[in-house]
Formats: sequence, C-alpha cells, structure tokens
Amino acid sequence: MVLHLVHVPGAPNSGLDARSQFGIGASKLLNMTFAEFEERIREELDRMLGPGGFDSARDIAAITVNRWPHGYGYVANSLFDGDNYADTVKLARQTCGRVGIANSDAAGDAYAHLAIDQAERAVRELLR
Repeated sequence: MVLHLVHVPGAPNSGLDARSQFGIGASKLLNMTFAEFEERIREELDRMLGPGGFDSARDIAAITVNRWPHGYGYVANSLFDGDNYADTVKLARQTCGRVGIANSDAAGDAYAHLAIDQAERAVRELLR
C-alpha cells in the first residue's frame, strides 16, 4: 500500500499575516532533515495505526520525501491584499536582462501547472 502524506508547517496563531506565515512554513519545510520527516512519519503512523497492530519499524518498506515548497506560493487574499496584487505579480515576473522569472509565484498562485505555464511564458519573453 502506498500512502501519500502531506505536512504543511506554518505559524498559526502567531498574529502574522498569511504571506508571512507562508514564508515561515516554506523555510521550515526546506530546513527539515530527512531524519526529521522520517521520525514524524513513523511516530504519527504508529500513533494512529499501532492499536490495530501496525509497527512502523516492521511495516514500512520505504519513505520518500518531496519538499516542493510551491505549496507556499502566495495567493492574493481579499481580506488583506489591496486591488493591486495582480500589478505586483506582473511587476515581479519581469525579465532582468537575459533572466526570466518562472515559478508558481510568478503566476500569483500555488499550483505546479501554473509554474509550468510561467516557464513557457518566460522562455517566450526571452526569445523575443
């Protein structure tokens, strides 16, 4: 059986705005070691499934970790962001010499397919 687990670190109840919390979460994610991920995974699964006979030391064959922090790409929040957020995103993805900006942030949203679209856009802009 393959399990897909998701860990979303952040800074809840900190009084910080969403953008700041996303930054803190991305930093935490990128700074966690594989050993920390493994320890937390094993601990959580043992806690949840142990009463049914699960033993992570015996029952887990492999663990992989994918640390894509694109899940922390900031998305405009109408409660906190002004009407000019789209202008900010457009400005942030402008080319600088022969450098094109392409990632999910350049789309102003946190999806991998948007990062791919932005890569295509950045290449097109550089080829002009």
